[in-house]
Amino acid sequence: MKQDRKKHIRQLTACTLITTAALSLAACKGTAIQTQAPELTKGLQAETVENRAMDETFRTAAADFSIRLFQQDTASELTGSNTLISPESVLSALGMTANGADGTTLAEMEQVLCGGMDIQDFNEYMYTYNNSLTETEDVTFHLANSIWIKDKPTELQVNADFLQTDKTYYNADAFLADFDGKTVSDINHWVDTNTDGMINQLLSEIPEDAVMYLINALAFEGEWETKYEKDQVNENGSFTNHQGTAETVAMLNSTESQYITGDHVTGFVKNYEGGDYAFLALLPEEDTAVADFIASMDGEVFLELYDNRSYQDVLVQIPEFTYDYDTELSETLSGMGMTEAFTEAADFSRMAQTDTGLLYINRVLHKTHIEVDRAGTKAAAVTAVEMTNEAAMLEPEETPTVYLNRPFVYAIIDTETGLPIFLGSVNTIN
Repeated sequence: MKQDRKKHIRQLTACTLITTAALSLAACKGTAIQTQAPELTKGLQAETVENRAMDETFRTAAADFSIRLFQQDTASELTGSNTLISPESVLSALGMTANGADGTTLAEMEQVLCGGMDIQDFNEYMYTYNNSLTETEDVTFHLANSIWIKDKPTELQVNADFLQTDKTYYNADAFLADFDGKTVSDINHWVDTNTDGMINQLLSEIPEDAVMYLINALAFEGEWETKYEKDQVNENGSFTNHQGTAETVAMLNSTESQYITGDHVTGFVKNYEGGDYAFLALLPEEDTAVADFIASMDGEVFLELYDNRSYQDVLVQIPEFTYDYDTELSETLSGMGMTEAFTEAADFSRMAQTDTGLLYINRVLHKTHIEVDRAGTKAAAVTAVEMTNEAAMLEPEETPTVYLNRPFVYAIIDTETGLPIFLGSVNTIN
């Protein structure tokens, strides 16, 4: 078995990289998974890395990626469907993938993910950013990473440097597994545990040509900083959907203290307990469609709306809502400039060398879930990267109002940077 393990840490034939994210009001258990799969990385230690100061270089690049991803992936859905992506989830999944890329493939991924910065710089920023998300006192933000490798050394040998890099910057543990029904159960249990049940089944089966899964899970526990009283909840509120039809919803009424205004949009920021995370809502003018508003945005505009918010009273209404969203991101990412990674010309030689000489991304699956109610917010996301070796503000004259009673855009943000962990739009409640 020791010889087999050494063979595995050389090269791989095909792999799936998955990132899951969850925001939950329930407590995160963080229980260790019970599995018979031997751990390849027990001898690997995460190297000491100093936190890199979070600056405008990373903040701007991450915000721009988030908005561009949202624009390109959800463009066809914005006229009717509810949408939701987790930029943090996708950044983490593709960041781990990029650590195995080289040449033009790596250059394109660096340009799309981080505006052209070196992948080493990106790793250091992500390391610091992820640490900052978890180091809070009033909420729980749990992160976990694992790598599952098919136990078939004749097909698969993983580069040791690749494993070490993901161990150092993502604290990812690697396991050998048979990729059978037991492995499906183990992976689903790991995901269920580390998302506190928000995502209880990631896989129903493992494709025959999949030989690796890299999984990132994160779970958030928090409540609204200011709790809703009973008289602030209107159980018979009204939301006018994208078709102009009125829907009966539970509407939450409050006065908030962070007001946003910009070209054709108003909004607000509502903190979760402790103020480290917040719900940011953007309501386009009545004659501006959500799709048109999002098309006019970029990362700089999003950050400016947050940075230029004014501290003043704003009357707010938020509908209670819940929904799921799923998408496949390969065309989106190709359209953003990451083209070679999805072709047979892809260079993932830093991840592995294969018997066919081919290793490229087949598809990128992304699934999300959101619940917003009077207690707070629950949300979850899964990102799966599947690889194969086959072939200026105006002063209001009176207290402004932002009533989310028609289609709107929202984000769950880290208040220090303003970066969206989740980013979505609501076009209908029912």
